[in-house]
Amino acid sequence: MEVFLVAFLIFYIYHGTGITLGYHRLLSHRSFKVPHWLEYFIVSGGYLCFEGSPIYWVTNHRLHHRYSDQKGDPHSPVDGFWHSYIGWMYKPIVKVSFEQSRLVSPDLYRDRVYEMLHLNNSDYHALLCLIVGVLFRIVLLAVFGPVVLAANLLATLVVFNAPLLVNSVGHLKEFGYRNFESGDGSRNVWWVALIALGEGWHNNHHYAPKSARHGLTAWEFDLSYLVLSVLKVLGLATEIRLPTSEQMSRYRVFDQPAVELDSDPGFEPDSGPDPEPDPESKASESDRPLAPVD
Repeated sequence: MEVFLVAFLIFYIYHGTGITLGYHRLLSHRSFKVPHWLEYFIVSGGYLCFEGSPIYWVTNHRLHHRYSDQKGDPHSPVDGFWHSYIGWMYKPIVKVSFEQSRLVSPDLYRDRVYEMLHLNNSDYHALLCLIVGVLFRIVLLAVFGPVVLAANLLATLVVFNAPLLVNSVGHLKEFGYRNFESGDGSRNVWWVALIALGEGWHNNHHYAPKSARHGLTAWEFDLSYLVLSVLKVLGLATEIRLPTSEQMSRYRVFDQPAVELDSDPGFEPDSGPDPEPDPESKASESDRPLAPVD
């Protein structure tokens, strides 16, 4: 049992941070920098968790931020909970062409490894990821035995579902709370944050998408940021982006229904005059790209 638990914890962090730090905060938002060899290692945790081509993942995520909970969002509960959870993967409403993909994620196309894994925007990138993931687990079985393989499979199952919960539950008004006006229906959901290693502080993230830290209050635990902090102490992570004090001055716990497709993205305060339009309340154009992200 000890071997199983230790292996489960190792693989949970490896695969989990591969998604949260690798695919998400590093590749999608460029929230920090690490040496290239370490970038590949971190990202490998997500790839071996069957997340598919990094270019495919990042492109869809950047579109999600640009059109969050509006027409054009690849996975919003506006189009149904099941669609936002997993339906978007096999029956997409938003289909991204090769040209659009290159426009949204040109930085990743400049990397030969990511370009190779993407297979020219072909759906076969998912098959390649599946084959590589299966081979990885065959090696685990051969080298470490069935107990370690079982721990990996369980960790993989839970971690694979973590971003799906963020995409769906993290945008439902029935769950969680909001610290900031982000112009969409994103929510902070504590139990999703625990499962997804800090990604469940989703409203915080949509408010400050380039921030490497998602848990922005003392009690919003963000394990992914803790790992990143360790890398910083070791001199392996640099240029870590965090919200400015001016951004954090807008912190205010409030509740708001999820945004409908054509609703007004503003909010009504509890008292006092209507607030002025906030230019920082949504992600910047570099976070919501329809143009190269350089």
